[in-house]
Amino acid sequence: MSVLTISSTTALESAPRMIPEQQITLFKFYMDQSMQDGVTYGKELYQLARQFVASDRLEAYRYGCELLGQGVPTLISVSKQRYIVWTGLRRPLAVPQ
Repeated sequence: MSVLTISSTTALESAPRMIPEQQITLFKFYMDQSMQDGVTYGKELYQLARQFVASDRLEAYRYGCELLGQGVPTLISVSKQRYIVWTGLRRPLAVPQ
């Protein structure tokens, strides 16, 4: 019998961070010729990707995992009414060739 061991850091990196909505700071910003919703959490900036009603919790989590798997920094805010998936606003600078 073989045992598969997964480090705790690997598991944490593959799951989006889920935090109570009260712990984020909302702001508005202008991008792509329209006003956008954003949040700050810690020292990071995020933009709204998609909202889900509370009953679609698994769908919100699945969507967040999909984005994270594509290398997109992802955060999910949680309240009694909804789940909001946020994606990182910071992008690495393009390296000139």
